Amino acid sequence: MSVEREFSPEIPEVIVVVTGLGLGEETKGATVEWLTKILKAHTVIRSGGCNAGHHIITSDGKEQMFNHYGCGTFEGANTYLLHMTLFPVYVFDEAKELEEKGVKEPLKKIAIGKDCVAITPYHGAVDRIKEISRGTNKRGTVGMGISDAVEESRTMPDLSIRAGEFLEDEEKLRQKIEAIRVYKLQQARELFAKHPELKDSEAAQNDLRLLEDEAFVSMVVDSFVYLSKLVKIVGEDHLDEVLARKGAVICEPSHGALHHPRQGFVPHITQIDPTSQDILETLGKHAHNKKVIRLGVSRCYLTRHGAGPLVSFSQEFTDQVQETHNAAGSEWLGQFRNGYYDVIMERYAMQISGGRESFNGLVISHLDVLNKFNQWPVVEAYIYEGEDNHDLDQYFETKDGKITGIKFHEDTGDESHLDHQRKLTKLLKDCKPVLTILKPGEGKTLEEVFLEYAEKKLGVPVVAVAHGPKAEDRKLRSGYENLF
Repeated sequence: MSVEREFSPEIPEVIVVVTGLGLGEETKGATVEWLTKILKAHTVIRSGGCNAGHHIITSDGKEQMFNHYGCGTFEGANTYLLHMTLFPVYVFDEAKELEEKGVKEPLKKIAIGKDCVAITPYHGAVDRIKEISRGTNKRGTVGMGISDAVEESRTMPDLSIRAGEFLEDEEKLRQKIEAIRVYKLQQARELFAKHPELKDSEAAQNDLRLLEDEAFVSMVVDSFVYLSKLVKIVGEDHLDEVLARKGAVICEPSHGALHHPRQGFVPHITQIDPTSQDILETLGKHAHNKKVIRLGVSRCYLTRHGAGPLVSFSQEFTDQVQETHNAAGSEWLGQFRNGYYDVIMERYAMQISGGRESFNGLVISHLDVLNKFNQWPVVEAYIYEGEDNHDLDQYFETKDGKITGIKFHEDTGDESHLDHQRKLTKLLKDCKPVLTILKPGEGKTLEEVFLEYAEKKLGVPVVAVAHGPKAEDRKLRSGYENLF
């Protein structure tokens, strides 16, 4: 029988890169807090979107939703935003919350990369109006406009602001923010013209008024400039300083891998890289002597906020497993859904993240939920129940009339690839899961049976497990004490 052990190493020279192998809520944040604690990590590198809140509960019961700061903050780690978006007002709000919970001078514990894309209130306003205009055909959003801001930073740099510009001429910054407001106001008016029903939406009308308010621009400018006076805004050479410092570093991305902008289920995607491959690429360009370890994180079941395919979804299971910080529904995120552990999705998540061979191990959480049941449904096949089935082989691996895998589509870099992903999304919505029921037996607990199953099906060892929401609920498994 496997015995789990506590682990407290000396100061190891490692970089641990975390990747969520799902659709969000894989417990990346709690995993980062645990890694920071056991490895005594001095820095957490955040990447991705500041719209992805990572929720943790500390050993003394403090709860915090981290959007900008790394989840190792309560354990004393500094934060470095690299390949990250930021919303300055929310940085202030988050710092105030952390200070109230015992973190001394939190604004001195965060460094912001000059290339980080800044989100304005105007991005959020149009994002929310777009989502309202979609009626029941929701795309899924948190209403901050991050995807549009990131995409426009690539295609329209003159209408995009990066953190380094906070340090430049204030009048130039003002002019740029005003140009963004005017552009977004034009987008909003076009949406109102195309969708007359928006006039009946109080929320949409409020956002339109925000876009029309020229005076509000000064407040946006002030928040950007004020942030630059209180935090370090740094170049990428700051990464060399972080890597040269003795001790461990943890890389914490936002979102789950299945939200990938090019390989995810279009249009229910993000515009940032949720697979950690951008961080791995950046690390490879900087000299260091640290060992890089990559961990894939998931629950023993799947979750999803809002719109988009979740083939293994079960309303009964969703009702059975409730979480206080993941409400049944919210204004923008939509319904929170649970699905059974899905081997097809997990394999695909690893494939689009660089392949299973790029992972050193898996961390699987919420085993305390599994242990409340006497059997555990898992999914390793789908049945397609739609009508448009003449080209299923272009999208899926099949066996005996069942779908057993999602085929990786090489990105051609053009719209035809996104069309392929849109069709994949449509097909998945007409798929139903084929359940395999795991049961304890042969002297093994249900948990042991499940963990062996996951390792066998995914081809990657489960090196750590979690039986609750706190850092101390996470353990390295026997045989992996020297992983780091």
